[in-house]
Amino acid sequence: YNEYKSYLRMFKFVLLICLVATAMTIKCKVGTFIEGKGVTVDTDCDSVDLLNKNFVKCKKFSKEAVGITTTYHQCGSCDPNDNDDCTDCSTDLCNGASRASIISVVMVTVTAVLMWH
Repeated sequence: YNEYKSYLRMFKFVLLICLVATAMTIKCKVGTFIEGKGVTVDTDCDSVDLLNKNFVKCKKFSKEAVGITTTYHQCGSCDPNDNDDCTDCSTDLCNGASRASIISVVMVTVTAVLMWH
């Protein structure tokens, strides 16, 4: 019985770590619009973080060249290379938390409570 309880506690701990990691990643719309035409894709920023920047924000900015305006949607915070119209935010998809993130937070809480009972 004690061995079973030990395995169950370890399973709960691993589940808790996995859920916290999932809840901590930010999802951003990533893509480009040229003169108002283009597309964005909902992207988990950890999956595109090749330089280990640990993205915690999404950004949107535009640049104009030869009379053509291009709007960029990316993972990351605004930086000096972006134009003055750059805005960044720290919520999933820059329009509120996604349902998956809310469920993950609830599951983390439930798991933590069960772990100590």
